[in-house]
Amino acid sequence: HTFSLLSEFERLKAEVLYLRGVVDQMCTKVESLTETVLQLSTSVTSLQRQPAPVSAEPRIGLPDKWNGVDGRPDGLLATLDMLFECQPTKYATARAKVALLTSLLSGQAQEWAAALYYNKSAACNDYALFVEELKKTFVPPSRLRGCPTWPFPLL
Repeated sequence: HTFSLLSEFERLKAEVLYLRGVVDQMCTKVESLTETVLQLSTSVTSLQRQPAPVSAEPRIGLPDKWNGVDGRPDGLLATLDMLFECQPTKYATARAKVALLTSLLSGQAQEWAAALYYNKSAACNDYALFVEELKKTFVPPSRLRGCPTWPFPLL
């Protein structure tokens, strides 16, 4: 009977030693995780104290809407070209550029653009083609070639 008690004692002793090893490993992991949490907390606090980064892209006001009838689209298109140059990440795709231009159209020009969109025109995915179609539709041919018209006298 004494032999079985000694045997049981040795087994329990070995198990306790094994469990101590497991606990020691867990303590090491907890210490490591605690250190990581402290480092992350310090980093977050540091980031919260930093001012927000200044955008490299300037803010540019949008031009007035154009209805397709009054005046010409030249000023609108030039302003948009400058905007796209100054804010390349904001208007990175041709579709984004077409969408902005469309939002700046009114009246007949806006109805025309809506028709292109709803008919899934290829021009809605190609800014240069959209502008070309806009000019073909709303700018008289003599104006397209750069020929001056009224109020300039004919020679």
